[in-house]
Amino acid sequence: MARRRGVEDPNWHSDPCVYLLPTWCQRPLCLCGDRCQLMASRNPDIRGRRFFRCPNYDHETRTTACAYIEWVDTENPVLDLTTCLQEDRWYFASESTEQYLQRKAAYERQCHERQSDWQVLTTALPPWEARPRCRCGDRCQVLRSINPTTLGQRFFVWPNILDDDFMEPPRRCQYKEWIDTRRVLTPPSRVVQLELPEQYRVTKARFERGEGSSRRG
Repeated sequence: MARRRGVEDPNWHSDPCVYLLPTWCQRPLCLCGDRCQLMASRNPDIRGRRFFRCPNYDHETRTTACAYIEWVDTENPVLDLTTCLQEDRWYFASESTEQYLQRKAAYERQCHERQSDWQVLTTALPPWEARPRCRCGDRCQVLRSINPTTLGQRFFVWPNILDDDFMEPPRRCQYKEWIDTRRVLTPPSRVVQLELPEQYRVTKARFERGEGSSRRG
């Protein structure tokens, strides 16, 4: 029986010959701050190798807004005849722009629905207008604790990082406010951050342009 093609699967990475896609949060961020689109090389020497690229593609110039590329496969896929016959193709198919935008819209709808319960759902981000301001007057960024005693708990911090160290950077403002009052994860669970600096900047820019539910007050 043929596997469903083009569906999101946490184990998408395992077989380059089966058309499975990563979940939205498994996609890396490009330099524009957007989740990447999953593509497959058409170069004869590396045909079928999957890679992530910036999703902002201009069809007239045939270029992306940024040059971000991250390879998924380091070797050419070994084609399995049975799989190819079942899937009716010979290489991994690139994710189309339409498919990418549909998944992006579905994720944004899910986020919007979850935001109403952001104080209860430990994997949800608060809406922009619900974030407190730090002493510098900026809306706060959300981090998750990596300390074993508070593992996974969300907290607000001043967003302006002064160097490239994500978790323990020097910050001009030491504002910190806990969202969760109990430990969310049990060691040695891996903490996945909900909001990277690039995502924060994109969210901030959207609200400053008036594209969110309210302008930054």
